[in-house]
Amino acid sequence: MRIGLEQKKILDISKKLTNKNKKLNEHQISALNYFALWGDSLGFERIKCKIYGVQNFFNFCLKILKDIVAIAFLKNYKILKNSKFNSKPFKKLIISRSIIDDFDRRGNYKDRYFLINSNSEKDTLFILINSGEKLPQKIAKNVIIIYQKGRSFELFFLLKYLLNKIISSNFSINQFFYKTSSSIVIGEVIIEFLKKEINYDRIKSILVPYEGQPYEHLIFEEARKNNKKLAIGGYDHSAPHSIPTHLMYRSYSPDILFVNGSSQVSFSKKFLEWPKRKIRLAPSLRYPKKSKLNFQNKVFLPYNIPNETVVIDEFKKIILEEPNLNYRSLKIKNHPMMINSKRHLILKSKLEKIIKENQKRNKNKNKKNIAIFIGATTGVIVALEKKIDVIHICFDSIFDSYSQTLWPNLRVKQISKNSFTYRLKKYNTFLKFNNIQNCYKKYYAI
Repeated sequence: MRIGLEQKKILDISKKLTNKNKKLNEHQISALNYFALWGDSLGFERIKCKIYGVQNFFNFCLKILKDIVAIAFLKNYKILKNSKFNSKPFKKLIISRSIIDDFDRRGNYKDRYFLINSNSEKDTLFILINSGEKLPQKIAKNVIIIYQKGRSFELFFLLKYLLNKIISSNFSINQFFYKTSSSIVIGEVIIEFLKKEINYDRIKSILVPYEGQPYEHLIFEEARKNNKKLAIGGYDHSAPHSIPTHLMYRSYSPDILFVNGSSQVSFSKKFLEWPKRKIRLAPSLRYPKKSKLNFQNKVFLPYNIPNETVVIDEFKKIILEEPNLNYRSLKIKNHPMMINSKRHLILKSKLEKIIKENQKRNKNKNKKNIAIFIGATTGVIVALEKKIDVIHICFDSIFDSYSQTLWPNLRVKQISKNSFTYRLKKYNTFLKFNNIQNCYKKYYAI
């Protein structure tokens, strides 16, 4: 119950910070208002300052400084497009992300969020933010890739950028810090491209896999200035985070928020201030009903490891005390983006050592198959909807864990200081699995 009350406090703080900016008429689209509580965002550090007080203020200031310095590495953004590119045929924009594996030999793109191919959506222009270093050799006429060519520290670019922000902020310190962030840069790059290439009078809709990021809101704001009639849709493509404050409703939010479960509908209305008319429940595109997700007897490492000691201590307790765990066959699964991370490989090795040292104690082969998740993750919810028992190890229980206070369809049991087990009271309330052909066209085409 205490954790649930603390989490409601976090939601209240997020609302107050957002409403405070409205009253002060400050620039709301800011990394300081991007309250993503699972990563390394400025908004997260700001919330922690409000929760933990002065002890976190230094970390907050340091994070702001690092974020500003990071702008120096963001100079060389380029646009890749087909030599025969013409924006006239397009009525829709999809702004998404890509890696080299998303393209076929002809340069057609398959979107992993909407599960559609650019070759079958001729009236749609795909504007893609490249997440890797490699680019396709060919590119379709309705695909644009925004990528970074090289990454080096450019002091002159940083100083010029900061000077422009100081001037555009009318020399206001508050305005400067609200407007200045590395996460804003990519939005500015996309906006400049849109200004040059897109006739907004022809565009009827914009759709994004929505995360509430500042660059998304900048694009929405620019689009609405040029065409007030176009529809903007955001797809909440993952299962819900424990406290999804990054999706707080603002004046610049999408016109439609697509969610995949009735629990998200209730949560969005009650805690995130979304109007009912702007929420649309639809089957999940990312998780088809027939997809085989292998969760059994896996330990999933997180993207960030802020405190290795917490993981080691909690894992030992679980191995020694959890009666239903079949840990003889447990496998440690590294995060796919951290395969070569030394920190992750060291933790993986330590967890494997703990399993090996205790294998003789675990002689009962009939014990349940359980998935273990570490840190802030939505994988917990996906596994539960797939009817897999889960254990959740948290770095910070207030921010990482799920509570019944916010998610009444969950049964939560705290088994140690930072570890929890969950049960669903009713299935298909967090994820409505997709079992429909042409699901995108039926539910998501706006």
